[in-house]
Amino acid sequence: MKNPVAEALFRTWFTGALYCLAAVGYVFYGLLWTFRFMQKFKVLFLAVVAPVVLAIAAAAYLLIPFRATTIPVEIVIGKGTTIHAVARKLKQERVVPSSHAFVLWLEMLGIDKKMQAGRVSLYRGEGIMSASRKLLHAEPIEITMTVPEGLTLEQTAAIVGATFGIDSAAFLSACADQETLRRLGIPAQSPEGYLFPDTYRFPPDVKASDIVMRMVNHGIEMYATLVPDSSVQGFSKQEIVTLASIVEKEATLASERPLVSGVFHNRLTRKMALGADPTIRYALRKFSGPLLESDLATETPYNTRRHTGLPPGPICSPGLASLRAALFPEKTKELYFVAKWDGSGAHDFSITNKEHERKKNEIRRMNEIRKSQAAREKK
Repeated sequence: MKNPVAEALFRTWFTGALYCLAAVGYVFYGLLWTFRFMQKFKVLFLAVVAPVVLAIAAAAYLLIPFRATTIPVEIVIGKGTTIHAVARKLKQERVVPSSHAFVLWLEMLGIDKKMQAGRVSLYRGEGIMSASRKLLHAEPIEITMTVPEGLTLEQTAAIVGATFGIDSAAFLSACADQETLRRLGIPAQSPEGYLFPDTYRFPPDVKASDIVMRMVNHGIEMYATLVPDSSVQGFSKQEIVTLASIVEKEATLASERPLVSGVFHNRLTRKMALGADPTIRYALRKFSGPLLESDLATETPYNTRRHTGLPPGPICSPGLASLRAALFPEKTKELYFVAKWDGSGAHDFSITNKEHERKKNEIRRMNEIRKSQAAREKK
């Protein structure tokens, strides 16, 4: 009796063997046909197929980063830089294998018209495709400029010049542009006091007028955080900024600003002269060294020893703390203050002139003692 299982296995094996032989036959026939075709049409193959294969190989070599590394390469694309200059730089840094192929690729994709100035971070051996994509996302180049509190226009112009190479005269000319001042809402002939002290970031080719606009607008924003409705009982914004500028120059310690402002508010209320020497220094442009008797007697609207009330305008650009102190002075009865002798920057405050004179004399005496001790130590 026949075994049906063995019979089924034999049929399956035999059928599979036939299929395998057929497959081998087809492969052999195909190879034979290809060989005969290449022998018969060798010229056609070399003229058409070979260049295509070579082109594909060349494109793969140029576009695919076979030799990518982790070595960083950073390039800076300036305004007006051509794609040819960028391509040469990338070839020199071995980011791409060919500058000509890189330019061709950029032109094919239209990236040459979309490339922007900025800083691009790449890797050596990154390849054309990856590098071209990164050119579309260059980081903007910006320069940081820090303007401290208490500077005049001229002093700010010097920082702008040192940072961006802008001529100080050009910056001051931009500050004096009356149309700009009108649009900014500055009620004065110059933005003295309104160039808000802070840290700014600008592109290297920034214009002087743009810096002025940015600093003033930033100051307007900061002022609005203190006075949302832009009005202060009994004082205009110009008067507040002016008072804040005097507080900025008088109060060395931040903790004393509200109290110094309180003294000035008291003197203004009583129609007393402010007696602030920084206003005289501003008029004379004498920002260091002792003030002489002849300096204190100078006839100028900024001489707050001789004239009551506030001077015509700010004497520097006050910071936010001084603006806050001018707006919200400490409630006090003091009318006088004098710098202490210890060099700490702190002040002694007094209610009466008699007390004030006594403290001044004591400070003079202590200063003389200190000078005598210093002279003996030198010997």
